[in-house]
Amino acid sequence: MLKNSEPERLQALHQLGILNTNTSEYFDAITRLAMEMFGVAGAYISLLDGDRQWLKSTVGFCPPNSERDQTFCHYTIQQPNVLVIEDTLLDARFANNPMVTGPQAVRFYAGAPLITAEGYAIGALCVIDTSPRSLNTAEKEKLARLASLVMSHITLGRAVGHVDAVSGIPNKYQLFADLTAQGRLYPGQDRVLADIAMPDPAKSFEIIRVLGAGVYDALVREVGARLMRLFEGRAQVYHLSDARFAILSRDEDTEGFIAYLHSLDAALEAPLNGLNIPISLASFGGIVAFDLCPNSANDAPRKAAAAINQAMVNQQRWSFYSNAEDEQQKRAFRLLNDVRQAIAGNQFELFYQPKHELNTGACKAAEALLRWNHAELGPVSPAEFIPLIEKTALIGPLTHWVIHTAIRQLGEWHAAGNMIKLAINLSAYNFEEPDIVERLAATCREFHVDPRYVEIECTEGMWMEGPDILKALHGIRDLGMTLALDDFGTGYSNFAYLQKVPATVVKVDQSLIRHVDANPRDQRIVRSLIGLARELDYQVVAEGVETEQSLGLIRAWGADVAQGYHFAKPMNATAFLAHAIAHRDRHVAIAA
Repeated sequence: MLKNSEPERLQALHQLGILNTNTSEYFDAITRLAMEMFGVAGAYISLLDGDRQWLKSTVGFCPPNSERDQTFCHYTIQQPNVLVIEDTLLDARFANNPMVTGPQAVRFYAGAPLITAEGYAIGALCVIDTSPRSLNTAEKEKLARLASLVMSHITLGRAVGHVDAVSGIPNKYQLFADLTAQGRLYPGQDRVLADIAMPDPAKSFEIIRVLGAGVYDALVREVGARLMRLFEGRAQVYHLSDARFAILSRDEDTEGFIAYLHSLDAALEAPLNGLNIPISLASFGGIVAFDLCPNSANDAPRKAAAAINQAMVNQQRWSFYSNAEDEQQKRAFRLLNDVRQAIAGNQFELFYQPKHELNTGACKAAEALLRWNHAELGPVSPAEFIPLIEKTALIGPLTHWVIHTAIRQLGEWHAAGNMIKLAINLSAYNFEEPDIVERLAATCREFHVDPRYVEIECTEGMWMEGPDILKALHGIRDLGMTLALDDFGTGYSNFAYLQKVPATVVKVDQSLIRHVDANPRDQRIVRSLIGLARELDYQVVAEGVETEQSLGLIRAWGADVAQGYHFAKPMNATAFLAHAIAHRDRHVAIAA
């Protein structure tokens, strides 16, 4: 049965994604065959949009693309069978049509509708001639079969590009096509788009590693089948990528649909029984409610992706799209995207925080701290950009820049007689680079710096116990550089592994020092850490010293060096040297 709902017919047409595509050799072969088979002057394949006819293939004498209500095919798609106009001048519908009375003078038309599997006529395969004629029953059947071949080719093309090969569920390209079509047909209507990750990326990797890719694909198919059952009649399910699916609601009851999503927690958590081993999978979901519009196809999937990423970061079952969080994620992406350009464009700068010896008050050392003055965003806090960059391979080139810049500055100070010692921060990623020791040594040689004046800071943790990491740490110590464990007293903080790590300095974390003058608990912790570290022959550096009272306490407990706002904020190279001169040890001359 031919379905006559015009909005649904148009949606079916747009879902196929062929209106804006070029013709194909297959279509041209069909129209040539039709022209030869019926001995007519022309043949064409037309698609009927809301107000126009679009020709996908033409051969011989054919009409141009034109307004829909002036076309023969406008009437063809209103019936399930072949439409034949034996003499257009004798048909009241066309007797005054410009295609009949004008220079084209079409006198004969026959068209077979192109009908989708769901029963929507989206266009027609047509033959025309300049003289009246007729088609017998066998010829009508032949034209209908040719039209079926055209429709099969269209459907196959859609399946290849718009259906996921593993699950057989419509993919992200079909989601884009559907949102585009609905934005055109139902502007302003409310919808909900939900992304679901099941299993989550970490579990996916574990399943593939343990059970293999074949079992994983079967599991994904079972997840897809479950989602199809859960949302049958309520929403369209799409398979976006790997183990991520999208759910698009069908109507404007957004509150009801969101409530239904939340009601599915138990169903989503139920073990999957299609495999030999029942497996329970955690899932994460991101939800965005939106108004259909021309930009929905781009905007809604991006916002749903932002929401599900936030759900995974926070380990929540569901997360609603937040514009503030989305803006934060877009800013993070931009920062990461701009790192290489910022390095090349000298947007990064090193500042230096003085380190004071507590027994003399002298300033003989500093810690190099990275600053970013973004070309458009202005100053960006290290607390914002460093955690982002540390999670990517961009930490490699950025740290290389820091090493080169810091040691070059150290060389300039030393050449002028200012024997400053400088601490440089490296990340876990840097210690995994096979040439890190050689690059440190080569940079010191390039700028004539004795490695003894370089201290490498790293955040202590379990990552340091790997054999390659330990080899790099010992290699740095063999150069003569000192190793400092940063942020000590938080996180891992296991004294047992200190026997393996060749560090000589521990830096008590500033979160413990900042309020040590007023917090008895922090006082007990810091006093104990300093005492134990000194018993193990480590030099102790206290970070975050901000008051005279805090300074007095850590000095009394035996800390060796302190840094913090009580002495000075981080400053540029010129200001630091002036500070060091002003606080020089009376026994050591520091040249101006």
